Amino acid sequence: MATDPQTATLDARRSDRLLALVMIVIATGAIVFSRDMSIMASVFPRTIAVLLLVFSVALLIKSVVAHPRRARPEAGSVARRLGLIAVMLIWSLSLKWLGFLVASVASAALLAAHAHYHAWTARRLGGYAVALGLIIGGFYILFAIVLNVPLPAGLLWRHF
Repeated sequence: MATDPQTATLDARRSDRLLALVMIVIATGAIVFSRDMSIMASVFPRTIAVLLLVFSVALLIKSVVAHPRRARPEAGSVARRLGLIAVMLIWSLSLKWLGFLVASVASAALLAAHAHYHAWTARRLGGYAVALGLIIGGFYILFAIVLNVPLPAGLLWRHF
């Protein structure tokens, strides 16, 4: 990573080591807890946990061997960060009532509007709509159809 000589940098070894150790503990826990699942149900969590474990060990080795430096982060908006967390929390709580598709589309639109910095144009809005539709549709196909994971349909739609 090339940085401007004027840009203040931080030594990233300590934070990389801490992150790697925390992720190793989480990955190990996921592998241990997935032992109680059936063979088919444990494939996804074990695959993700093994990948997380491999990349975390690589990060740990890199933080010991190399001397990574990162540009000092710029100050951000605390309100914007809290807003993103709030939207994700509302999404997770609304899944039961609105269902996966409605809650995900509404939350994705809120996240895009909240996180967007540039001026809105029709082209940009259309691009976001297509991208978010493909992402949500892809997750729906992956979980509901391919992996046969029951996604919440929503209690509000039960009568329709």
